[in-house]
Amino acid sequence: MNSSNKNMIKNKDFKIIKNLLPKHKRKSPPSLNENIAFGSIPTNHMLICDYLPRKGGWQTPEIIPYKTFSMTPNSVVFHYGQTIFEGLKAYRSESNDKEIYLFRPDKNAARMALSATRMGMIPFPEDLFVHCIKELVKVEKDWILPSPGALYIRPSMIPLDKGVSYRASETYRFFIILSPSKSYFSTETGISVYIERNLSRAAIGGSGEAKCGGNYASALLPMRTAKEKGAEQVLWLDSNEHKYVEEAGAMNVMFVYNNKIVTPALNGSILHGITRTSVLEIAKVLGYEVEEKRIEISKIISDAKSGKLTEMFACGTAAVISPITCLIDMDEKIIINKEKIGDISLHIKKNLIGIQAGTIKDNYGWRFPIV
Repeated sequence: MNSSNKNMIKNKDFKIIKNLLPKHKRKSPPSLNENIAFGSIPTNHMLICDYLPRKGGWQTPEIIPYKTFSMTPNSVVFHYGQTIFEGLKAYRSESNDKEIYLFRPDKNAARMALSATRMGMIPFPEDLFVHCIKELVKVEKDWILPSPGALYIRPSMIPLDKGVSYRASETYRFFIILSPSKSYFSTETGISVYIERNLSRAAIGGSGEAKCGGNYASALLPMRTAKEKGAEQVLWLDSNEHKYVEEAGAMNVMFVYNNKIVTPALNGSILHGITRTSVLEIAKVLGYEVEEKRIEISKIISDAKSGKLTEMFACGTAAVISPITCLIDMDEKIIINKEKIGDISLHIKKNLIGIQAGTIKDNYGWRFPIV
């Protein structure tokens, strides 16, 4: 918890009001066999918690039926981009479907607090963040798809103030919505990424480390270009020289050279990915060499063409690990590993998903059981 926030709910006050739908009014969850677009199907309930300084700060969280919010046109949320969010998943154990887990939610809590601070918002208490997620997932546990599915969790925070004067809001709403999750991409055979050489996702000194709406909005135009070029994602370069690799879409990116994994070093404009951190820790335990450094796109292209670059993959909460088998540079296609998914990518993915699903022993203390 960030002790600088004087209006926090204390541990002893961890109460959640539950106003649940009668069972006969609840939707039934889909099955793993159904076609489920990522994030498209909300569960029956959501959680909200407002920050109201005139009423003592953060109010008592409530689990309520999923519903719309009513906002006036002059609400601050519509005008100055003061919105942040997180993403994580709940998993059902493969060995015992009654056992459900969260994966490193404390890291999401800490990152959301950092995002709030960067955007001039009031951070949500970190331990309350985890508690709220646990309680909401308990209510909606039937919506957790069996492996390789999961339940996607989207905590968000928006301003509640009204008036279009340029300022930080004084009041906020923290809320959590859930949706059953299958594979993020339509194919498991590897994806293509388009090298964006002009526009940037983020700049050092900007908000690149924060999960704020503006960072993702500015990426939508390049994403359209990538789709037109036949790619699933954008490969972002640095904003200063457009020379160094930063991220792949909304994910961190990694390059494999035989037994060595190289990834861009965190520099202030790259998101501190929780999957990124987990992949690097797992890779070291599995015996791979790991290096974080500045990586020139020209070298990546050269190494891909020569075969020196043996694999490339992106990693993030939604997609977990997505092998990249093709780079698109303007109109040129550069093939990686003969468009085959690499063994190291699969090895790390198997271990990471195994920990999340409970089929591999968690020696790291990353799984948070939901009792």
